[in-house]
Amino acid sequence: MTVDVAVKQDGLYVYCVARGKDHYPLGPIGLDGQRVYTLASGDLCAVVHDRQAEPYQSEDAQAVEGWALTHQQVVSTATEAFGTVLPMAFNMIVHGDENGGATENLAAWLEEKRDRFTGLLDKLAGKAEYGVQIFWEPKVVTAALIRSMPELRRLRDEARTKPKGLAYMLEQKLAKAARAALEARANQCVENFYAQIRECVDDIRLDKLKKADNGRQMLLNLPCLMDRSNGALGRVLDEIQKTEGVSVRFTGPWPPYNFVSPG
Repeated sequence: MTVDVAVKQDGLYVYCVARGKDHYPLGPIGLDGQRVYTLASGDLCAVVHDRQAEPYQSEDAQAVEGWALTHQQVVSTATEAFGTVLPMAFNMIVHGDENGGATENLAAWLEEKRDRFTGLLDKLAGKAEYGVQIFWEPKVVTAALIRSMPELRRLRDEARTKPKGLAYMLEQKLAKAARAALEARANQCVENFYAQIRECVDDIRLDKLKKADNGRQMLLNLPCLMDRSNGALGRVLDEIQKTEGVSVRFTGPWPPYNFVSPG
């Protein structure tokens, strides 16, 4: 069986996998208004729509963003219908080949991955993905470090009382020492915050840092898997947010994209 996104044959665009034995229509909610339905193999089913085995591609960034959003909305609808789903990445397409059509190959794929998918569905039951992003304001934190560290405070105060030339040299020395202190503080915060969050969740990933705004920098970008009723993470994030210069963005629940792969 072949899973591909490049061959122009009959195909099935796959949104997610769930438990289910029957044909279940979800309506014209798919990409470009395609009719979405389920195809089952045993007690597993895939949420799909008919599609030539070629990827969705466009030079129009808004069109691509719209497709990605629709993909996510279909997965969310399937979650409401089936409870627990294994979301697939955008442009996951099963196509027909010399061994059979797309429907037969999809059934073979579900059978091949049955143990893995069943294990993941058990693991993810009652759980969801949540996003945790932690930011800080370097200027605010640097000012706090200068106030709290005697050596930095001494350099600051001394620079204020010296002639212009000497004051400049002291300010440069202060800036260098403050940068080193800020870097050390960043490493400490990342280590401590990550450890606190890790204790509250079932699984965690380190995602790429993103650009921030308003003079902030992102320290951590963490997809987290946990029970939907878990309140411990919220309490930990409230405490982290009390740290001077630090802010937290908490999103979810989401389908667990970062904890599923078709593997």
